Amino acid sequence: MGSFRVGKRTVGGDAPVFIVAELSANHGNDREVALRTIEAAAKAGADAIKLQTYTPDTLTLRSDAPLFVVRTKNEWAGRTLHDLYAEAMTPWEWHAELFDAARSFGLECFSTPFDPTAVAFLEALGAPCHKVASFELNDLPLVETVARTGKPMILSTGMATLGDIEAAVATCRGAGNENLALLRCVSSYPARPETMDLRSLDALRSFGAVVGLSDHTIENTVAIASVALGVKLIEKHFMLDRSVGGPDAFFSLDPAQLTELVRSVRTTEAALGRPRFGAGQDEKASTAFRRSLFVSAPLRRGQTLTAANVRSVRPVNGLAPRWLPAVLGRVALCDIDAATPLAWDLVGPPAETVAITLRPATVEDGPRLLTWRNDETTRAMSRTTSVVEPEEHAAFLQRTIGSDDRLLFIAEAGGRAVGMARLDRDPRTPTSFEVSLVVAPEERGRGMARGILRAVEAEAIRLGGEHLTAELRPTNAASRKAFEAAGYYAFVERGEVMVACERRIVPFGGA
Repeated sequence: MGSFRVGKRTVGGDAPVFIVAELSANHGNDREVALRTIEAAAKAGADAIKLQTYTPDTLTLRSDAPLFVVRTKNEWAGRTLHDLYAEAMTPWEWHAELFDAARSFGLECFSTPFDPTAVAFLEALGAPCHKVASFELNDLPLVETVARTGKPMILSTGMATLGDIEAAVATCRGAGNENLALLRCVSSYPARPETMDLRSLDALRSFGAVVGLSDHTIENTVAIASVALGVKLIEKHFMLDRSVGGPDAFFSLDPAQLTELVRSVRTTEAALGRPRFGAGQDEKASTAFRRSLFVSAPLRRGQTLTAANVRSVRPVNGLAPRWLPAVLGRVALCDIDAATPLAWDLVGPPAETVAITLRPATVEDGPRLLTWRNDETTRAMSRTTSVVEPEEHAAFLQRTIGSDDRLLFIAEAGGRAVGMARLDRDPRTPTSFEVSLVVAPEERGRGMARGILRAVEAEAIRLGGEHLTAELRPTNAASRKAFEAAGYYAFVERGEVMVACERRIVPFGGA
């Protein structure tokens, strides 16, 4: 999107939104009211004041035939076009004084011409740009006349089809005028917010013009929202006091409302800012309260770091929480007090475990697996506590052996079978596996579970796994201790039946 100059101000590009207060008919045929309205617009923070330059005879015919009577459902209903425009027009003999007054208050002043004589008149006044009203956008001869002035053009698009807009833009560019703004507009008075369809701005932007909004709603919400969508020009009808009435009073802003619009637009612009990530100037003090890893219970030298003694908490002084899976299961290099920020120089190598190898289970392992599964202690700590019948077990083996999503292993240490492990792939997240294990009754109390879990971790990584989960009985203290020592964390009770935990086995992105 390009930009152009209107007097001393830039419209478009990175410039602030150009806010135009439209005087239109809001002077009540009183020159002093017009002058005071211009002053009020400047005090409210507007950038420009806009007039309309026409006579009733340049806009319509003096006729009370049905075609020339307003049929809208608002304050204009029943009036002839000629009568309405006679009341609303800004006398041409005022224009020079209004232009001078605007300049004295630091405002740009321009107008909407409605015929070639108005264009020539405004050119003689040194108008910095010209507006084409929505109702005139299809008058391509008039559009071309305005374009040939070489001044920037603001085209309002109320009621216009894309074809209408394409024709008007092509006419301007064919006349050598590239300094264009297209305003989204709904030519209804007042316009309902739900009819504004601000997403149409994207289509207007595709023309390569500055994009803006001519807003006839009776509040500021739509205009403020349009700023977030990238408009660079906002036009609103404006008057000193709506209570005095007038053709445009029922959809115009008063000074307090215009002041609030300007304030809200500037606040919105400031909030939009620029693409930025990381702590900003006002956030620096808050960074101290981001989370990090702390020792949560006293540690002795050589003790294993687990979820029971290392936690992610505020403040930020320790290692980043993404390193939690990497430090759990390692040993402390020295005695560490509780509430100490965890640092790498406090963390040693992984705790030693029994060397375990895993091999895929076979049908021949069936009797051994059934015996382990039906052990009384194993059943008490399993999700299902009932005795497994041989036929049920055989069917389980038949379904499991050779499956890609459920893998069953025999754990061996020193050439003997010491337990079993199972990996069930999560159908929703193929890189996640649920872990189940059973230690042979005669091998319990020898640290086999931790060794099996470490071997399972290596197997899961080989299979493309990144994340492991498990569920334990709340009463199974030995298993929980083993899983903690193996680096599992996020222990969460699920009702009164199971405790869930998890472990990340591949570093978090960017770790």
